[in-house]
Amino acid sequence: MEEKRTYISAPVVFGVGTALTVGIWGGLYAGAAALFLCVLTAYLAERLGRIWGFLPALCGGLAAGILHDRARAEFALCADSAEYMYTIKRGLMYVPVAGAADSAYIAVLIFCGISCAVYSAAGVRAAAVLWGIAAAAGSVLFGGSSLLVCGAVALAVSVLILGAKDMRRAVLSLGAAVIALPAVLIRLPELPPAGEVSAAEGMTLYLAESYEEPHCSKAQYARGSAIMKTLREAGFDEMTQKGQLMGSAGAVLPMEKVNVGEDLIPAGVCSEYTEGGYVVCPQADKEIFRLMTQLKEGEYLDREGLYREYVYSAYGSLTADEEEKLREKYPVDGTQPLDVKLAAVRTAVRNELSDKAADSSDHAQLTVDIARSCGIAARTVKGIYFKSMPEGGKARLADGEQREWAEVYIDGAGWSVFEASREYEESSPLLPEGTSADGEESDGLTSSAEDIIYRSAPPRTAAEIRAEKETTKTSGRLMLMPFGILAAALAAGRIRAAYRWSLRRKHDDTAALKADHFQGRQLMEEVLGLHGLPPEVLAEKAEGLLGTRFAESERAYEELRFSDKAPDDKALEKAKRFYEEALRASKKQGRIKSLIRRLRGLY
Repeated sequence: MEEKRTYISAPVVFGVGTALTVGIWGGLYAGAAALFLCVLTAYLAERLGRIWGFLPALCGGLAAGILHDRARAEFALCADSAEYMYTIKRGLMYVPVAGAADSAYIAVLIFCGISCAVYSAAGVRAAAVLWGIAAAAGSVLFGGSSLLVCGAVALAVSVLILGAKDMRRAVLSLGAAVIALPAVLIRLPELPPAGEVSAAEGMTLYLAESYEEPHCSKAQYARGSAIMKTLREAGFDEMTQKGQLMGSAGAVLPMEKVNVGEDLIPAGVCSEYTEGGYVVCPQADKEIFRLMTQLKEGEYLDREGLYREYVYSAYGSLTADEEEKLREKYPVDGTQPLDVKLAAVRTAVRNELSDKAADSSDHAQLTVDIARSCGIAARTVKGIYFKSMPEGGKARLADGEQREWAEVYIDGAGWSVFEASREYEESSPLLPEGTSADGEESDGLTSSAEDIIYRSAPPRTAAEIRAEKETTKTSGRLMLMPFGILAAALAAGRIRAAYRWSLRRKHDDTAALKADHFQGRQLMEEVLGLHGLPPEVLAEKAEGLLGTRFAESERAYEELRFSDKAPDDKALEKAKRFYEEALRASKKQGRIKSLIRRLRGLY
């Protein structure tokens, strides 16, 4: 009787395909774990029988049944991740799914189990269909790494055509998938936009098609979505901010009707889309600094200050490396008035890029980067530009110039187009340093306006917002490590706990209050199982003495944050009592959770 030969080729191809699919959703470590698990399981199924292919699914099912609450939390995390990717890809508001855990190992195990079961029951081609559909659906609905998606789909197609029965076919399938990877670099030619636009004859038009996606964490995007929901319920719309600005400033400027499709948004828009178009104010940006000096304290500035919190977290920061490089190469003083900084940004861009050597995207991106490096929130915009509307006030959209430009956020006044290239200098709405709309010298124009704005709605920097969202994630892999690594982790936790204790006992009262407050808040979030929520929501979730102590400490911290004075003894005592109460509540949650938090150095 001929001896059965077992090939490793099919298990390897199967493991690579499943790992690519898992990597799209779970990242590098989840993909590596899936690769190891699936290759091992598939090989055992080939060698010892199909029953081995159902083992991971059985383990995943048992784990989900035994660790019921943990499994529910991890599946909630999967749903939360999908919700986040879906909303950010489409620019929608994101609401976190309640009960999400810090990791999703059970969910990964179950997916790998299903994949292994399909492989054992129907072969590698059926498994290829599974991961190909999962990768393609993930790309369409939620985005993800285009390289991983292309690799997974290409491998699925090549396996369906060539198979992976022996080493030769497996190499051909993997090779075909690798050859297909450059397809991610292919860009389809842009078709000219259809339709037409009508506006006042001779008018300059910026029609935005798409805005740069926000660069912020999931917690920041959730906070931003909550802000936008609150503002829209209160009647504040960032798209019509120019009109609200003029209302608050008591100014009346000429308006024009722009008839264009709803998917294109003109710059300077002052109304919602009605009757086929928008109402815009062509002079809004040219008069923007003058309008700022006329702003009155009230609802508009209060709501604008809340919207500004989201803007600076999403469009106001760079990575530490980017910021250091930009500040070294383009040193713009971030403490200067806004119009002076804008003039310096424009000068830096013009010195770096000549109009002939760079296209609009180069100018726009460099303008945004330098603006962010000196404390200005900025974003790139893609759209259609008309330098001057033709005679009769009608033009085909295809006749406009498709390009990118930069928009900067003017505190108190909203988003405005900011051109750095000399080619578009006449169209640039923002004034150069020290001049007014009439070309006259106007010293301190923006500095006096900023005093009004910040007195009414104090600015919150992106760094402050990030500090409030910092959390430490639990690693479920510690228990799988050798005892030596566990001992090292315990030592690291004790070092961290000692460092946190030193922060709370600092002679600097300001630092001590912040340490007590934020460390207590972190422990409270661990107790409640809620992370990244704003203070007012946390105060509602925390019941009894813990909630009372948190509210007192939060008020003491807010007074400190908006004051130049050092905290008094009462404020220090409030923060200290909150930390002690959070510590007591944490230690009451059982020995296992207490051990984990000790390993992490939380106390």
